[in-house]
Amino acid sequence: MEENNPTPTDDNYELLDSGGGRMLERLGGVITSRQCPHAWWRRKLPAGEWKRAVEMRRDAREPMRVRVGAFLFQTHGIIKPLAPELREHWEGVSTLCAAFAEKQRRPARVLNLFAGEGGFTFAAAQTGASVTHVEGVTEAVNRARENAALNPLANKSIRWVIDDPAKFAVRERTQTTRHDLIVLDPREPREGKGGFDIERDLSALLGVISGLLSDTPLGVLLFFRQGSVSPTTLLHLMRHDFSVFGGAFDHGELLLRGAEGVLPVPCGAYCCWVKKP
Repeated sequence: MEENNPTPTDDNYELLDSGGGRMLERLGGVITSRQCPHAWWRRKLPAGEWKRAVEMRRDAREPMRVRVGAFLFQTHGIIKPLAPELREHWEGVSTLCAAFAEKQRRPARVLNLFAGEGGFTFAAAQTGASVTHVEGVTEAVNRARENAALNPLANKSIRWVIDDPAKFAVRERTQTTRHDLIVLDPREPREGKGGFDIERDLSALLGVISGLLSDTPLGVLLFFRQGSVSPTTLLHLMRHDFSVFGGAFDHGELLLRGAEGVLPVPCGAYCCWVKKP
């Protein structure tokens, strides 16, 4: 059977326009359109530009390789898991881990919970960090491993774990390994499905995570890309468990950005606690 190789490209992902409940994006040489309920405003580009777009899930049948930020990913007909709105935060993780390694004379130990397609894992691994990548969906872990092979990360120290991230964190407290940096990007389950619920489970999970930090903690980074959770809510929750360690907090709205003049699109909220290395 002939192998179905994805189309390679070094072109970056790009947000082109938004409005009318949709976003217009470019993946390599393909112009795509997808739903975006937060984009209520009027579109800037003419209708002709939007008519060129394909619906990724329906029309883009061939897998593609596309560069999002510093990393290559393989698309599977859906853009959302690639998380281009997190690009600048991936860069921040690389900067933190590199600074930590220089000061502490050892690689950072990073725990990535709800790790998805692997952006934060790759950002840490490229600095030499030892990363534990935890995701509850087998298919997502398989895709992340495929994406790692597309980047110079295949031989890096990445531990791939298929497990419920919250339950894994609880069990991890009984282990001797502690982590310098912990990243969380939880997704709530679809309606009717069990799993992580931010109102019910997040506070307890943050309490567990505070016990997983090393003696030289670097930070805890929390992202929430669903619903309408306020950044201030995340800040209050984070302060409760991490103020005791010192350091500084940063919180705000997650924005998907394009080139100058392209309206940024709100995609969620974040709160980061960081103790400089």
